[in-house]
Amino acid sequence: MRMYKNITSKKMAIPFLLLLSFWLVLTPNITVESIIIGMIVSALVVLYSQNLLFEKQEIPIYKMANFINMIKFIGVLIVEVFKANIDVAKIVLNPSLPIQPHFIKVPMMLKNDFNKVIYGNSVTLTPGTLTVDITEDAFIIHALTNDAAEAMENSFIEQWIIKQEDEQ
Repeated sequence: MRMYKNITSKKMAIPFLLLLSFWLVLTPNITVESIIIGMIVSALVVLYSQNLLFEKQEIPIYKMANFINMIKFIGVLIVEVFKANIDVAKIVLNPSLPIQPHFIKVPMMLKNDFNKVIYGNSVTLTPGTLTVDITEDAFIIHALTNDAAEAMENSFIEQWIIKQEDEQ
């Protein structure tokens, strides 16, 4: 009975539906058998990894409004990554290679571990910057240029994540 309750909880339903959707996207022919197999495999993966899934306090994405905000964030992040790619390409293609690589310490402004990971990964995804370490009070970031380092202060990533924490 307890296992059935775990499968039907919201915490398990969202990953189950995401995995099943992914399964159906990858399935060449959608048949009754492929849907049943996908449901079984998705349920087994969710049950096997249930202790790895986040709690509501750790990840606020279980609310639909937060999920929509995350989709918007990903869209803005893609635009920022594209712009940073162009900047890095200009630097690399410039014969004088105008780089000033250095480390910067960005003060810690986040409370939630999940949000810290989002911030660190978003910085690393953006060309020209790399999150090297997360300490108790700061992020250590390697920046390719002074402009990239200055952009880390009050960046859109930081502002979005702080806004999400405030809404929780």
